[in-house]
Amino acid sequence: MFLELSNYFFTLLLIFPTIIGLGIYFTWKLKCIQLTKMKESFLSLVQKVEGSQGNISRFGAIASVLAGNLGTGNISGMAVAVSTGGPGALVWMWLMAFFGAVIQYASCVLGSHYRKKNERGEYVGGPMYYLRDGLNYPKLSLVFALFTIFGAISVGNFAQINSIVLPLEKMGYNPFYSALVMAFFVGVIVFGGIERVAKFASFVVPFKAMIYMGAAFYIIGSNYELILPAFSLMFKSAFNFSAVAGGSMGFMALKAMTTGFDRGLFATDAGTGIVPILQASQKTSDPFHAAITTLVAPLMVMIVCSTTGLVLLITGVFTDLSLQSTNMVTTAFAKGLNSEVGGYIVVATLVLFAYTTILAWCYCGEKASEFVGGFRLAILFRWFFIAIVPFGAIIRVHTIWTLADIAITLMVSINLIGIFKLRHHLFQQKIGKNYGI
Repeated sequence: MFLELSNYFFTLLLIFPTIIGLGIYFTWKLKCIQLTKMKESFLSLVQKVEGSQGNISRFGAIASVLAGNLGTGNISGMAVAVSTGGPGALVWMWLMAFFGAVIQYASCVLGSHYRKKNERGEYVGGPMYYLRDGLNYPKLSLVFALFTIFGAISVGNFAQINSIVLPLEKMGYNPFYSALVMAFFVGVIVFGGIERVAKFASFVVPFKAMIYMGAAFYIIGSNYELILPAFSLMFKSAFNFSAVAGGSMGFMALKAMTTGFDRGLFATDAGTGIVPILQASQKTSDPFHAAITTLVAPLMVMIVCSTTGLVLLITGVFTDLSLQSTNMVTTAFAKGLNSEVGGYIVVATLVLFAYTTILAWCYCGEKASEFVGGFRLAILFRWFFIAIVPFGAIIRVHTIWTLADIAITLMVSINLIGIFKLRHHLFQQKIGKNYGI
């Protein structure tokens, strides 16, 4: 309870105003790049750039980013959002994603600019590198790397596994054994490095998104008359500050705000710093083109999150507080499709969502471990990460999501320091100036 309250006030008093402030500032300075360069972002996925250097293609890079983004945060996270923060949490999530996208762009420019080649010839980057090499903050870069390792364990491992085993347990499968099977398949991919992760994600990400979104759009389309009332409920819940701060309605509005931001951060990873880690290996000729590609990710993630939220509101399942996490979403899809098949679609999609997210976060934790202690520590982390997968099946849901939110908050707070401190470098030098911004 203490950790949850601490994170709540930290988000409310620090993370929320900082992201809003920096988001407005970067949006102005970069001429609303998250909207004006969206077309270029989509086109960059298929364009080839002369003189590019890197280990994976642009599409492979964005697939790896989406592998990390399109996880349980888009399904289970939306159930947690509306059950704890109310429907208004979705509105604040959109706001966070909009400003988070430009912050993510800035971190990707810096991450690509300061990326290095490791001893195996891989390009590596991320906040720890621009904190150390750009700002000469070696201790802070080390702290960020440690927070990333914590995030990989809590967000990228435990939260994903826990969300998978909940519906599987309801279907009669032993959660611990299910987690053991998942651990085996995680190991099969992660020992192939970022190239194998990117190749696998390039195939799975479009496939899993089409299955899930097809079912969700059918439910929404079949209940089109409930769409406007659902949006009305979202906005009323988000901005109902009419009561005094200590009043129940005022508290719920604040809870919607903080929950929406937490879930938005969890779902998009915008501002956390893992996206520049994932895209550091992409083939590119300059930091701008490396970063412009990633603008696609927050938009696509918000579409999936919003669709999940709409299904929960339209079916009315979000009011049943006896349903936790994934079970709420499986119930909503089963009700929306008027068939148990809906629940199976969610479970199948969730397994793929969580699986690719685990792979992406494992890579980030591995690169953070390599930064801390070299290649040998990275290999040890990889084995450790796989070994602890089953423990995510036995930890309480509330505990896991609290730890995940804390990890995200810690990563964001350190990363924002680096982005803000390097803002003049970002604006004045050719990194952002001579490429059409």
